[in-house]
Order: sequence, then C-alpha cells, then structure tokens
Amino acid sequence: MSKTREEINQTEKDYWNEGKLERSKIKKLRRHAFFYSYKREKKILNKLLEDFNGQDVLEIGSYTWASWFTENIKPKSLTCINISEVELESGKKHAISKSFPIKHHLMDANALTFEDESFDIVFGGAILHHLDIEKSIGHVHRVLKPGGKIVFLEPLNMNPFYKIYRKLNPKERTPDEHALVSSDFKIIKEKFTFDHYFFDFFSVLFGFMSLKFFGDKNYDNWINKLGSNLDVFFSKIPFLHSLFARVIIYGSKK
Repeated sequence: MSKTREEINQTEKDYWNEGKLERSKIKKLRRHAFFYSYKREKKILNKLLEDFNGQDVLEIGSYTWASWFTENIKPKSLTCINISEVELESGKKHAISKSFPIKHHLMDANALTFEDESFDIVFGGAILHHLDIEKSIGHVHRVLKPGGKIVFLEPLNMNPFYKIYRKLNPKERTPDEHALVSSDFKIIKEKFTFDHYFFDFFSVLFGFMSLKFFGDKNYDNWINKLGSNLDVFFSKIPFLHSLFARVIIYGSKK
C-alpha cells in the first residue's frame, strides 16, 4: 500500500528533526569527487544569485538558508520555509548575521499557503526530490510573479550505477525521497522555461581513484582535476546528461 502525503511528510519531519541520516561512509569520497565541482557550482551560483538583488525571495526547505548569499547579494526580503522544526531553527541561526529581512515559516512545500504572485524568485538546495514534484512545482509557479525565476540544486537518479548504489545504501537518504529523473524534468517544463548545469559523473569515478591513491587528504590533485574537466566537457552533450549525479536548474515562469 502506498503512503499518503501526510505519512510521507511525517517521516521526512522525523528524519530531519531526529538527525537519522547516516552519511559518514560517503563523506570521504565527496571530499575528493566534489572538490572541484563545488568550486564550479559556487561560481555558477554567484552569477545566478546576482538576479536576487532587490527581489522578494522564497527559499523552500533547503539546508543552505541565508548562507547562499554573499555580502554582494542582498534581496529585498527572504522568506524561508521548512517542514522540520529543527531545520527551521537552524535557519534562524544562519539568518542572524544577514542585513536584509528574513522570515521563517513552518510549512509544507507541497502546499504553500502564500498568496498568488508573492515572490520574484523561488530557490532551494536538494529539496524538490523530497517533494511531490507536480504539487510543489504547481505551488512554486502560483506564488511567483509573472516572469518570476527559479533556481534549484538537485541530485539525479538516472545513471544505473547510482540507482544500484542508492539501493545498497538506504541510510544515506530519507525513505521516500526520489532523486530527479527525466519524468520530473517534463513536469517542471510544463510550468517553466529552464536550462541546467550538470555535475559529477567522471568526478565521482576519478574521485574514487583519488581517494584510494591519496587517502582522505590532498583533494586538490591532478586526478580530481582531470575528472572535473571531463565533467565540464561531457556535460555539454545532451544525451549524456543522464550519467550525471547533480544538476542546477534555473529558469523563468511561463
């Protein structure tokens, strides 16, 4: 029997409130595999975030909160929501040092209660794959002003090797999350015109080799750099997009 949305929401809340995820196994590999891709991601995000200046921004349920913003990026306002009380409190702590107004709401991103056309931009880090894509994207579209923009960072689950890895390591994620697949992109495309940047295929393979060679140190090395450079090159080829592990989605409301 499939779970109801309420049951899924409660499981998600419990996992984040109680810190149930176990990711120690993957952390060493990530430090190698993502060393250069995080630098590339930050450079891309810094450019995309320039559009946030002077705008009313909504962040839905992500782990990053106001830490996304540098001193040069100042939205008119930032509204943050999360289904987890613990995560929401974490967001409030991050917000203290920011110079722009930030509000926090305990809220389900599948059923936003904001009025229509309330925000210029909606963004989030690793959140859509925890949601009912059709419902959440529908609400994101509704609360955005005409021409409003989206920016999301999401994991992908189209590569068969990643699918196997996820099956073998269930404790690294919540039971009902679903990293994005091609059908999710089709749903987003119904409401938004968007483009994307893909990350982490060769970087994962070469990161594994780098970890074996260097151990948990010296991440700035030629093996990781080669993997990253191959990712940048091959991510420009559309039919290879399904190989990658992560994506930045950015676009505008139709």
